[in-house]
Amino acid sequence: MSPTSIWSQYRDELANDPLLVLGLTAALIALATTPLAVAILGRMDWFKARRGRVLQRPSFASIIIGTMLVMSIPAIFAAMVLKSRTFDKNRYEFDPNRTWSVVEQGRIYDDAVKLDAAVKAEYNRIGLERKNLVENVKKLDAAMLALRAVAGTSPAVAQRLPAVLQTLAGIRKSVGVDGPQQLEDFTAPPADLRAMAAQMPAAPAATVAAAPAPAAATPTPVPAGDGLTPAQVEAELATVPEPQRGLAAMLPLSGLPAGWTVGKSGEKHLETFNAENLFEKIDGRAESFIQYGVKGMAYAFYHPTGDPSNELQLYIFEMADPLKAMGKYGSEKPEEFQAVAVGDQGYSTAGSTLFHAGKYYTQIVSTADDPKFAAFALDLARRVAARQKPGKAGAAAVAPSVAASPASLAPAPAPAGETAEPETKTAETKPAAAEVTPATYFGLLPAANRDGEPKYVAQDAFGYSFLSDVFMADYKSGGTAWQGFLRPYRDADEAKAVFQKYVEGVKKDGARVETIKAEGADEIVVSSNIGLVDVVFRKGNTLAGANGATERAPAEAFGKALAKSLPGKVPLMSQ
Repeated sequence: MSPTSIWSQYRDELANDPLLVLGLTAALIALATTPLAVAILGRMDWFKARRGRVLQRPSFASIIIGTMLVMSIPAIFAAMVLKSRTFDKNRYEFDPNRTWSVVEQGRIYDDAVKLDAAVKAEYNRIGLERKNLVENVKKLDAAMLALRAVAGTSPAVAQRLPAVLQTLAGIRKSVGVDGPQQLEDFTAPPADLRAMAAQMPAAPAATVAAAPAPAAATPTPVPAGDGLTPAQVEAELATVPEPQRGLAAMLPLSGLPAGWTVGKSGEKHLETFNAENLFEKIDGRAESFIQYGVKGMAYAFYHPTGDPSNELQLYIFEMADPLKAMGKYGSEKPEEFQAVAVGDQGYSTAGSTLFHAGKYYTQIVSTADDPKFAAFALDLARRVAARQKPGKAGAAAVAPSVAASPASLAPAPAPAGETAEPETKTAETKPAAAEVTPATYFGLLPAANRDGEPKYVAQDAFGYSFLSDVFMADYKSGGTAWQGFLRPYRDADEAKAVFQKYVEGVKKDGARVETIKAEGADEIVVSSNIGLVDVVFRKGNTLAGANGATERAPAEAFGKALAKSLPGKVPLMSQ
């Protein structure tokens, strides 16, 4: 290459990028002149250093090393300038969303044989990953089956589950898994109603007599409408085990409103379970029902005719007694609901209706928050409640008990001018005793300062394993909140034993216990621990008081007032 061509190229580069070319020129000049400068300065004794009173020349090795260090600065700068003229895309470009294939990384392999082996290894790795993905999707699919069964008792979850299952169907399609959770909406072909009417015999007005419900005194006539025929209902009930047959007879399977169909679970329109196999239907929630003494459950579901995409799921649980039914109902009742007059107490939310009546707890869960579903759910609830407690006016039946007062629990005195009847009075002439219900106990709790509805706790009240079947309500006065409660026992000795367990338990937890006096109370203590105050007393066969108050004065006043108002003996509910 001639000097003219070099100069021409240099002039062109200088015109295109003057800053870069001038910087490179300066670096090269500094690199070339550094040895010359060191030689000249060395001849001028520039590097001599004073050692005391003598100037000493540095060694030759130190001069060479120093020269190299000085020359490295322009050399490194020149190398960086030259490197900036080129760009290695594979080396410096990075995309976090891109996975480099084996072929793109091929420069690390010496020959095509090694590259081919690497491609095969990568193919095997991807195949193993896909297999693991398919297996995990299958496991997820199996878990969703259980979740779908549990969601049937939760309206909020049931309404959101279809969208989740639809998304899961897309995932299965991507990995090639044809699982059972895919949701498909099929539109039924137009039905020839005239041909169906000609083939179907007229349904006589009949009753479901295969196994009368335990509470049913008289057969319930089947209203005309859609659903199963009486013969089909009897055939279904004949397959139900004897202990659950009465429970299954409460399911409305015939006389449905027009446009509604009873769904099929396999070959049958209903399912029944006992306490031992309840987990097969509501796995994950069965234990919570067992804690309330569940004996059995009957299940059926309904959907609009020709549209199975949404449904109403009916669960009827038979609990140990009315108290346990009310307790389970109260434990699942949400904070926001719309009360409905059905059974002993009921509410509706998001198209669903739930209630308890006697010893039964019924859930009618809708997968769609739709007025049509809500109306049908309420209609089903009223039909079921009529079979569970025939002859009673739904929620109104408990109204007299709610207003029960301590005075109403004692026998009424004889009118003036009359003498009491002798003890030999026959049962036919004795006045009927007032029925003791949970509302009776709730009526014993003061109404003043009550915050929300009263509730029943079946087990481990306030964290104490020995305290169960407790009736309580939340109270609030000013900035202080607490829970008022009472628990009647068979006799005073049993109440005293539980009271002593309570005192021993709080002392073991480090609480400060103080015994005080209160009118009407046999024993009363105030315990303080971690900033909370309990006022607990015993009166006759009843343990009662205030729990978890942030201040002592309101809780103590509440406890003393309750001790004064409670009767000496609180009657027990008949089980």
